Amino acid sequence: MGIDPNYLQKPVVRTHEEHEVREENKEEGKLGIHGRAVAVDFDLCISDGICLQVCPVDVFNWLDPNTQEMKKQSELKPEKNSQWKADPTREKDCIFCMACESTCPVNAIKITQG
Repeated sequence: MGIDPNYLQKPVVRTHEEHEVREENKEEGKLGIHGRAVAVDFDLCISDGICLQVCPVDVFNWLDPNTQEMKKQSELKPEKNSQWKADPTREKDCIFCMACESTCPVNAIKITQG
C-alpha cells in the first residue's frame, strides 16, 4: 500500500502554506494529501519524522491538522501515530533527491517532478 499514485487526479479542495490539499473530508475523518511535487498522505503518515530528518533542504514542518498549529523539526519530537504530520510547507525548495520518499516506512510520500 502507500500513497495513491494517481493523487494528482484527485480534486484540490484548498491550499495550505502555498501547497495544494487534495480530497480532504473532515466529516469522514480524512486528512487528505498535502502537496503536489512533494505529496504527503496525511491519512497514511505515522509521524515518525524520518522525512524531516533526511531532507537536506528542510522542506517539511510538523503540522497538527486539527488545530493548524505548526512547529519546526527542532521544536517537536512526536511519538509514532501522534496527531502531528509532516507538512511539505516549503515544497518549492525540493531538490528531488527522493530521500524522504525512499525512507518513509509506510510510503506516505510521493515526489513528482514537473
